[in-house]
This record gives sequence, C-alpha cells and structure tokens, in this order.
Amino acid sequence: MRKKTMAGSGRSIGLLVITIVVAAVSGSVISFFLSGIFPAGPVKDFFFKALEFGVRTVVLNLGFATLSFGLSFAITFFTIMLVLLGIYLWYRF
Repeated sequence: MRKKTMAGSGRSIGLLVITIVVAAVSGSVISFFLSGIFPAGPVKDFFFKALEFGVRTVVLNLGFATLSFGLSFAITFFTIMLVLLGIYLWYRF
C-alpha cells in the first residue's frame, strides 16, 4: 500500500486552518446550546465549563483615538472533540 504524501494529496495548510477554526466555533456553539439541557452537577461541569486563557487587554491612547488589543480563548470539551475530529478528517481525506 502506498503512503500518501502531503505534496501529492492535494491537502493544504490553509484548509487545515479553516477546518480547525470552523470546528472550534462549531464546538463552542454546540456546547452553548447543550449546556441548557443538562442539570447542574459534575457532568455539566466536565462537558461545559470552559477553560479560559489569553492575553490581557492592552489599551493604547493616541490622544485622538484609543485602541484596545487583546486575545482570549474559551475551550470546552466539545471544542476539543470537534477540532480533533476535523484534524482527523483532514488527514484521512
């Protein structure tokens, strides 16, 4: 059986990035909607509590305008699962 190479398979890194972003957003949306169904408890905390991290907001006051820069992520169980599924499907097909 011949092994697929990255150059010959037609896959691109751009498609991988798009796949990861779409999977992450989809996982967050699914997590948001399903969190209302589950009762409070350890199961809900495991599946729907987000791990949040990022860079604090930096404010740049230019006198005539104020710019704010910051980046934060909130990752849930479904976000991780869908990103892994997206990477697997990208690699497989």
